[in-house]
Amino acid sequence: MAAQQAHKRRGMVELDTRIQVRTNSQLKEQATRTLDRMGIDMPTAINMFLSQIVHDQRLPFQPSLTPYADAIREAEAEPAIRVRDVDELMDLIDRA
Repeated sequence: MAAQQAHKRRGMVELDTRIQVRTNSQLKEQATRTLDRMGIDMPTAINMFLSQIVHDQRLPFQPSLTPYADAIREAEAEPAIRVRDVDELMDLIDRA
């Protein structure tokens, strides 16, 4: 019984509720492999995700319906970098 309770605890917070989520099996497998390489299991990753939402009061990423339009707006908001010629531009790209 004590081992079971210890298994349900992460740090000092008791995990006392369950969430069920339906997802694509391929996505789950890919995420599980990625998390395994990070040394994190799926429940821990989901709890980290939820904790980050509560901490920041927003999603930990920016959802978008139009990623291309958002990328254009972001690029336009960046200050312009002036170069003398193509060689200087290529050098700048190579150093990035």
